[in-house]
Amino acid sequence: MARPFVVVAVTVACWLICCPSAQAGLYHRPVAEEILQPVPTWSRFFDTVMPQLRSFAPPDPLSGTPASRLRQAACQRVETLAQKPEAALTADDYVDWSGLLLRLITQDGQSTLELAQRVLERGRARFPRDYRLTANLATVYQLSGEYDRALALLQETIVLAPEPAQRWERWHLRLAMQRRAQQHLRQLGKLPRDETVLDDLFGVRWWEAPPSDNPPTHPVATSPTLAETPPAEAGEVLQQLLIWFPFDGQLWWLLAEWLAARQEWSAAAQAMQMASDLRLAGQQFRQRRTWIMHTAQQHRSTAPALALPDLPLPAEDDPTDRPIAWWSRFDSRTWTLLIVGGLLLLYLAGWQIRLWLSRLFRRFG
Repeated sequence: MARPFVVVAVTVACWLICCPSAQAGLYHRPVAEEILQPVPTWSRFFDTVMPQLRSFAPPDPLSGTPASRLRQAACQRVETLAQKPEAALTADDYVDWSGLLLRLITQDGQSTLELAQRVLERGRARFPRDYRLTANLATVYQLSGEYDRALALLQETIVLAPEPAQRWERWHLRLAMQRRAQQHLRQLGKLPRDETVLDDLFGVRWWEAPPSDNPPTHPVATSPTLAETPPAEAGEVLQQLLIWFPFDGQLWWLLAEWLAARQEWSAAAQAMQMASDLRLAGQQFRQRRTWIMHTAQQHRSTAPALALPDLPLPAEDDPTDRPIAWWSRFDSRTWTLLIVGGLLLLYLAGWQIRLWLSRLFRRFG
């Protein structure tokens, strides 16, 4: 690669020492320069962190674009670990192998969930106390929709994890609990299968009432008893959850609501667009998307324009003195008529010449 392995190793070691609690939920060591922890600015999150992590996924076959550099590096790393003898594999190897398989989503056209599950079961048989393997296996079951198994493994992960990582594992557990509750409501018929709902991760449903400076024609009914100020830590938590699950539309929607509540309209519109691209459905989502996008557009149009000084224009010749090309005197419609007419004349001339020639051949033939 572009950087020597020594530089990459030093970077990873420094990151692990300085940020021991930065990664949880989905564990693996970076294969390049991808960022696996929250960042201080939303521009960097949207423009750098997310494009990197989403590039692990397979490219669109219809677009014809090749696999990204990160995906190629991850596939190479997975292939190297698959060829390594079982006895030589360390706990870190099993963690990287399973985590990168989950990042890749598919391999050779097949889902990587089952393969990641087999890798993790082999790894846990050898390293049963490694909480990273337990967390990755919980993620496998969560992505497979087996929330009961995922919840049991996440509770075990919290017990095994060191104290700095327990905070993030608890947020992962709350997310899985929310999804299990939604699945249960759908099974009972109390929640339509095509209706997407927001995860009540923070115990505060601030999105159920618009901010005070919004117009009263907001499509969602207000609920002063439920709508409160969103917690400040929600931004960091949602960043980390999306770093683990960059294709989770419900998390993108929740992030858009949090950013809208903080009046960060540009970032809110970006997050809502990401949720929309992931094909979320339901009346509430459509209403909230319309309102957030419309409000973001209003704030964009009312933002003060950058004042630029009046600069003198360079001296130019009088356009009336310049010669005008003859072909520029005709518009596209005129040129179309001229071309079609010319082709028709050529066709008629050719047909007439062919008629004359046939008469000559009959007379002198």
